[in-house]
Amino acid sequence: MNPRPSPISKLSPDRLVVLVIALGLSFVAVVLVPGLKLAGDIVNSSAALKWVADQQRYPTIIRASLETMRDRLTDRGYLQESADQLTDAAQKFGDALRIMTTPRPAGWLGFGMPAAVGDSIAGNRAQELRDAWDKELAALQPVLSYHSVPYADSESEGTVLNASGRQLDHDVTGAIRISRHSLPQLEGDLGAISSDLQASSAHAAKRLQIVMLLGLLIAAALVLLVVLLLNARRRQEGKLREARQQTMDILRTVKDGLFLLDADLVIGTAYSSAMEALFQRRDFAGLSFEDLLRNIVSEKTLATALKFVKVLWSERTNEKLVKSINPLGEVEVHLNMGQGKFETRYLDFEFHRVRVDGTITHVLVAVSDVSSRVELARELQSSQHQAQAQVDTLLGILHIDPGHLASFLSDSNAAMKMINAVLKEPAREESAFRKKLDTLFRQAHSVKGEAAALGLSSIESRAHSFEDDLKVLREKADLSGNDFLPLVIKLDDLLTHLQSVSELVSRLSKFQVPRPEAPQSCETGSAAGDAEVTGPLETDAGLGAALQQLAERVAGESGKQARVQCSGLEQVPDEYRRIVKDISIQAVRNAVVHGIETAAVRVAAGKPAQGVIRLEFRSAGEAGFKLSVEDDGQGLATERIKEVALQKGFITADQAENLDPKKVLSLLFQPGFSTVESATKDAGRGVGMNLMADLMRQIGGRVGVATAAGRYTRVTMTLPAPHKPVDDTVAA
Repeated sequence: MNPRPSPISKLSPDRLVVLVIALGLSFVAVVLVPGLKLAGDIVNSSAALKWVADQQRYPTIIRASLETMRDRLTDRGYLQESADQLTDAAQKFGDALRIMTTPRPAGWLGFGMPAAVGDSIAGNRAQELRDAWDKELAALQPVLSYHSVPYADSESEGTVLNASGRQLDHDVTGAIRISRHSLPQLEGDLGAISSDLQASSAHAAKRLQIVMLLGLLIAAALVLLVVLLLNARRRQEGKLREARQQTMDILRTVKDGLFLLDADLVIGTAYSSAMEALFQRRDFAGLSFEDLLRNIVSEKTLATALKFVKVLWSERTNEKLVKSINPLGEVEVHLNMGQGKFETRYLDFEFHRVRVDGTITHVLVAVSDVSSRVELARELQSSQHQAQAQVDTLLGILHIDPGHLASFLSDSNAAMKMINAVLKEPAREESAFRKKLDTLFRQAHSVKGEAAALGLSSIESRAHSFEDDLKVLREKADLSGNDFLPLVIKLDDLLTHLQSVSELVSRLSKFQVPRPEAPQSCETGSAAGDAEVTGPLETDAGLGAALQQLAERVAGESGKQARVQCSGLEQVPDEYRRIVKDISIQAVRNAVVHGIETAAVRVAAGKPAQGVIRLEFRSAGEAGFKLSVEDDGQGLATERIKEVALQKGFITADQAENLDPKKVLSLLFQPGFSTVESATKDAGRGVGMNLMADLMRQIGGRVGVATAAGRYTRVTMTLPAPHKPVDDTVAA
């Protein structure tokens, strides 16, 4: 027959917990608090006993000091030591009696004396102590107040008591007589106080024993309840362990990273095993979401992700709506693989709210590695872009005159060879590195300018990117050969693209493609005209069409309107066609960017909305030829040029004050000088004007600038007759 279970064993775990808490509170109220108080009383009584025992020695010291003083007076000995001892004992005993007999607030421990002493002194006993001490103190007062010399020297009798000494002897004798009655009374009263304290301490100890016995009984009940509670918890833990094991099996098997975030965005202790492979770490439990993402995503992405997750905790947030702006969808991460190696992956984070009784308790995060999918999508997109770029390049080539295009490719190939040769050229000094930079800038700028004139945007953008890297080097304080190494990659990209364009042209030449209609050229003559001309860039009409196309593009991107008027280009000798072409492209671009105003500004100034750029090439007799490019724009501000030159270190403050207008304009031809604050693909590098001056140096020509504020800017170049000895003079 099975024994019947006790009623306590039938209680639920929650009720057992309540009983344990109730018994614990009872233990505190019945055992701990009274026990602490009783223990404190015992400690206080012990301290009080010690304190009273210390005071009992003072009556003995007072009596001994008086008797010593009387003996010394009789023997005519030294009194001061005994007098000091008497004074000290009387003062300390008087202070102690004052503390014991003076009523104090409850719990006050005056001068460190335990409150138990005051509690043990009844009113009558306190009065007896005060009366006995007052009587003794009255007898001691004449002795305590004596400060004279009690002896006198006599020739017949030696050392004898003087009048004050005889009085002191009388006072000491009287004090001894009175102390024989009062001091024993004081000692008896102090002994009675000690007895009371001992009785109080014994009573407190007995009560403490009773309290401890109650504590043992309550502790036994607590032990019983805890055992029952542990058994109940053990049964629950068994079920939880089984459920936890099933959860761990799931987390170990699932291929995605799974973890929970609490309200503080801290990862919980349970997470899937795939997390370790996804993030290349193991310390996930207790790790904040911010620390998980730090150093593997950009700071901007991290800040946005934290804001996004915090928004999920708001009850007012629509979960489906906010998921559409998830900043961690297919996010790029950089994982530390150890030994200084990093791997780039793409992870997709999904966030789901976890609710308990309708309240958000956690956010479930699912992470999957989508690197393969992203790479495949990017490869497909890259292929599409490459195919589209090839189609755009092909369409662009079809609209360019074949002779013009062949000339451009030939010149660009020569420029690429020049750039490659300059990069290979050894240099050690800073000046040599700077010279290499200037040469690279001029060659790249020339290729970019003609590509822009032809509308070959793919080549123009690559040349502009090459210029970006050159600009970074130009701004460095110190240069070395290693700084030029990254340029090889950009050069290879540009050269490869030029070769692909050449291959397309070669393939197209095998087909009988009708020659497209040439775009409208620039106007001929000194005034606007209606004649249209066609032909390759090396002819006057072909160059004019390219210049008009370039002017329209640059003006359109700058919010301006511009047209080009050309004259005399048919007179350009074959030896100068490349130079005139490069100079004309740079001059037209500079005129549109720096000279021509916006339509609104021009109309406000009483000018036509469309700006005019006049390009003229003419013979100058024995002097050779003159090429001038003039715009009807805002002109050049010499003060602005000086200000920029001073800021960029081209001149000093003293030089700026002494420069005449011609010298100021000559600054425009310095490498890297530009009045444009931020560089674009059409201006701001400080290369175009320097390129024109350098081309003039190569053939022994001269270049000059004339301007009038609000009216015009004219750049005039004098080209010597072909085969004329080179003159390296450049005038402004």
